[in-house]
Amino acid sequence: MYSYTYDTESGGIVLNSTPTNFSKEPRPVYAPEMDLLGFGNYWEYDKQSNIPYMWAESNVYWYRNIQIAKTKGGNLYTAPELQPLYKDDGHVFYAKEDGYILRPIDISAMCTMNKDIMEIVEDTTVKKIVKEYEKFKHKLDIFHVAFSGGKDSAVLLDLVKKVLPIGSFVVIFGDTGMEFPDTYNVVKQTQIQCSAKE
Repeated sequence: MYSYTYDTESGGIVLNSTPTNFSKEPRPVYAPEMDLLGFGNYWEYDKQSNIPYMWAESNVYWYRNIQIAKTKGGNLYTAPELQPLYKDDGHVFYAKEDGYILRPIDISAMCTMNKDIMEIVEDTTVKKIVKEYEKFKHKLDIFHVAFSGGKDSAVLLDLVKKVLPIGSFVVIFGDTGMEFPDTYNVVKQTQIQCSAKE
């Protein structure tokens, strides 16, 4: 994982060229999670769920490079407590009482800012995939690509499809029978996409 900073203008993440051994694994935060935790008591935002509004590192929530809240506690039976961070004036950052409306992350701007470094990351990864393919192609009947329906396996599959010959690999989805409906939707869409390219 590369180190990163949060961009104030786009609300996105900007990757730095410095690799790090430790990652806080930032994850996008959408309106349904915010609703569940009670963000609406402090912040105004549209209830759309297509584009995330902020990022979370574990239990800490970041909006446009400012930590605005964290959660405390919570388990299978008890909801976590939302703890907003307050400014010196007693208001939360970007408070709805100040007339502020949270804006979704500008995904396009974030992608543009990360374009150069992502090309380097993609090229490096593609070379590793090809190297492993060349190393084992005469020892295996076919390669297997594990696909969970999540973001990481979707990216891996996309890279494999770009560089390996059609018919040289199969995609395996381990259905536990307990996947979320969204996961099954992604699997179905991926099957359609893969079939269209054959």
